[in-house]
Amino acid sequence: MGKMPKIPRNLSDKDMFKGWQEEPTLEETMLQASEPKRAATLSRSQPKRASQSDRRDSAYQTYLSQDAIDTMEKLLLEIKVDFYKQGVSDYRINVKREGNTVLLEHVPSDGKREK
Repeated sequence: MGKMPKIPRNLSDKDMFKGWQEEPTLEETMLQASEPKRAATLSRSQPKRASQSDRRDSAYQTYLSQDAIDTMEKLLLEIKVDFYKQGVSDYRINVKREGNTVLLEHVPSDGKREK
C-alpha cells in the first residue's frame, strides 16, 4: 500500500474545498433532461394562478403595514409560548369582528376544523 499524503491542518472550509468539483447525481441529470419537456408542457397548459399563500400575503400587504404584521406575529408567538407554559397544546384561534375591532380568541380544539 502506498504512503498516504499528509493532511494539512488549520485550513478554513473554503481552503479545504478549493478545487473540488461535485459530480452530478443521477437524479440531477434526469431532472435537467426532463426540464425542457416540463417547460413546454407548462407553457401549453393554463396560465399559472397565484397560490393561496401568495394571495394571502398580498392581502396582508394591502390592508396591513409591515409593522402591523410584525407586531401581530410577535404577539401571536407570545400567546403560543404562554399556552405552552400552561400546558395547553390543543387549541385553535378563532377570528371575530366586533364593530371596528378584530378579535383573536383562544378556543380549545375539538378535533374538527371549521371554515
